[in-house]
Amino acid sequence: MTIAARPWKPRNPQEAFFPVEMRPLFMRGSGRSESYNKLDRHFAVVDVERQNPFAVVTEEYKLVTNEAAYVMAAEVMQKVFHTTQLSDMECLNITMPKSRSFCHIDLIHKTADFSPWERDKWTAFLRISNSYNRTRLLRFELGFCRWICLNGIIFGSKSIEFSYAHTRRGMDRVDRFAENIGDIRKLETALTEKLHQLKRYHVPPKEMLPLLCRAFDIRVTKEVLTKQRRVSDLLALRQQASSLTEAYFSDMGPHGYAALNVLTDYASRPTGVIAPEASMHGLQEKAGSWMDDFISAIKSPDFSFDHYLAEYRQTAELIEAL
Repeated sequence: MTIAARPWKPRNPQEAFFPVEMRPLFMRGSGRSESYNKLDRHFAVVDVERQNPFAVVTEEYKLVTNEAAYVMAAEVMQKVFHTTQLSDMECLNITMPKSRSFCHIDLIHKTADFSPWERDKWTAFLRISNSYNRTRLLRFELGFCRWICLNGIIFGSKSIEFSYAHTRRGMDRVDRFAENIGDIRKLETALTEKLHQLKRYHVPPKEMLPLLCRAFDIRVTKEVLTKQRRVSDLLALRQQASSLTEAYFSDMGPHGYAALNVLTDYASRPTGVIAPEASMHGLQEKAGSWMDDFISAIKSPDFSFDHYLAEYRQTAELIEAL
């Protein structure tokens, strides 16, 4: 079984643009009064098209629409990739739940791809994360995507991410994100070296499920057998992990780079989770963190999978036995 190239065409970022407003709130008067009093400091964030309220906020809140965030990101892209034309950018992906309460918009530069080795291209992307229900800060993060399978990871977020709340005090700090990223080519070189280190290290296919459990911190005890919904989710995860392991390890060989592809494929298209749209971003961050963690671990001459996987092997065994 081999991995076929996934078809791709640019998304229209306007799919994530819809009218949102802050509207005044009113409270019914005390006693039997039918009158309503306007609240001075609180407002509702409302989806105008659907007349659906997302959240209640104070007057200090600065509403940033998805479209406004996109315009800010375009400025960042120009500084990071040294471009001058908005037309140099394309929208790689949009992740948004049916409620439209939050979204991730991934932007790429058309000619900014690079190859860790022959016939295996990656590209950097800038992810915009925005929400109207106060579950997420407005955030710009740098990630990398493997073109053939469109698997994404968030790379080194601690050093290159800059986020701020939707407040007036934070809106003048966009430039700091581009400064934190620095030279994009150096980040590509650093990622390439990490991918080579992964490819040089043998990983037996039988270790992939416990590796996945460790990477995404999945822990299972025998009590799970009493929860049918959780059992169903774990069976879906087991099936996807098995299919991805067979595909990538057959196509690439049994090594850490194949393992990373299993993790990033699962992270980009997760099953066995309650809300895939909400889970994808966090899983892609964990896949990036696992890469750094595993490379650090295998540098030790005493490294062993038994020690590295520890209790996660027990979790994998329980999942396999379902």
